[in-house]
Amino acid sequence: MTDGSRDSLFSSSNIQVIKLKHPNTNKSAMYVFDEDHKKILDLVAFDESHRSWFIGETIQSDGRLYIMSPVDVTYLVLPYLMKATQNIPIDHLLVDPEFPAISHLAAVAATKDFSHVAEKKGTAELGVWKYSEARTLSWLEERVRQLFKLLQEKKVPTSSGQSFTYVRTMDSEQTIEAYLVLAHGIVSEYVSKDLSQLLHKHLKLPEVKNKQKHLMGMENQPPSKKQKAEGPVEDYTKNNTPVNKVKTPQTAKAKALAKSASGSKNITSFFCKK
Repeated sequence: MTDGSRDSLFSSSNIQVIKLKHPNTNKSAMYVFDEDHKKILDLVAFDESHRSWFIGETIQSDGRLYIMSPVDVTYLVLPYLMKATQNIPIDHLLVDPEFPAISHLAAVAATKDFSHVAEKKGTAELGVWKYSEARTLSWLEERVRQLFKLLQEKKVPTSSGQSFTYVRTMDSEQTIEAYLVLAHGIVSEYVSKDLSQLLHKHLKLPEVKNKQKHLMGMENQPPSKKQKAEGPVEDYTKNNTPVNKVKTPQTAKAKALAKSASGSKNITSFFCKK
C-alpha cells in the first residue's frame, strides 16, 4: 500500500470489508470499501505457518498478514460491461443478487470515466456505457507495457529459476519477451480467461506448448539432469499371484560343494543354547 493510500485509509471513519465477484475467477473475494474517499482496495490474506514478520518496531509472530492495495474499479466493472445485453446506466448495470455489496462498487463507478474500455451512449448525466473490445485491449496493452518497464527497472526475476547459482544468460530479445510474458500474466490475474487470451494474441506473444514450463520460467533454468528411478519399477500390488521361480541347473562344481556340505551343521548352531 502506498503512503497516500495508507494515510487516506486510516483517516477514513467509514471503512468496511465487503465481498465482490473476482473478475478472474468469478468467485467471492474480499475487498475494503472506503466510503469517505470513494475507493475500493484489494484485500489479500497471506498466511504461512512457522514464519514471523518484522514490521517497523513490531513482530508479527504467527506469519499471517493482510495486504491491502488500491484496485482500479475498471477491472471489477469489466465483467458486467462485457455481459451487458442492453445499454443501461452503470448503477443499473451493477446489480448482482449474489453480491449485495456491489452497490458500493456502483457508488464508486458512478463518478468514473470508462471511455478507455467502453463507448459513451447518450448524455454524461445518464452514465451509459457500451463495452468496446478494441478500446479494452488497447488499455490493457498500455497496462502491460507500463508494468513491463517497472519489472525491468526493478530487475524482478522472471522465474524461480533465477534464484539458482547457475542462470542462463538471455539475449536482449529473450529478456524483453520474458518480461512481457510476466507482465501479461500479472495483468491477466484481474481479467477473465477469454480476455487474457485475446490480450495474449493482441500482444503477439509466443505460443507456449508446455504451459507449466512457461509458468515456471524454465527458459532461465539450467538443463535438468535425468533422475535415477529408485525402487522397483513394477507394481506388485496389482496381483498377489505367487511367481514361480525357475530353477537353474547346477554346475558340476556346485554339485560337489553341496555334496561335501551334506551332514555339516550351520555355523549359527554353535551359538544356540543347548
